[in-house]
Amino acid sequence: MVAKASKHRRNIPLDWTAILEGSMSFFLVVTALGLAYVLLRMGGTFTRLNIFVKRLDEEVIPLLLQLQTTLDEVNEQLKNVDGMVDTLSGVTQRVDRMTKTVSSVITNPVKKAAGLSAGLSEAVSSMFGSYRGRN
Repeated sequence: MVAKASKHRRNIPLDWTAILEGSMSFFLVVTALGLAYVLLRMGGTFTRLNIFVKRLDEEVIPLLLQLQTTLDEVNEQLKNVDGMVDTLSGVTQRVDRMTKTVSSVITNPVKKAAGLSAGLSEAVSSMFGSYRGRN
């Protein structure tokens, strides 16, 4: 029987078209299985990515809202500081004007008194000096 089977095989003509079609079918099945595996893995990756984005959205949005609130409060404080600086500038200008006024009020009479004192001293000196010169 073994001899008959091998004889029987020799009688079957070798059809390259059938071999090519079988090889192509095998290749397509393997390719389809590989593609299905890759797509399943990508589906898992996209699921994890979707979960990551949702968590990021849940954590970042409140953080950004807190940051906005903090920045608003900082801007309000800066406005207050700006008002204080403007007030301080006005006070400084008033103190400067008052200092100049007080200085002029005090120095003008002192200058006049010094001039009067110098004039009296010269007058007295010349009056007594000419009186001494006669004796």
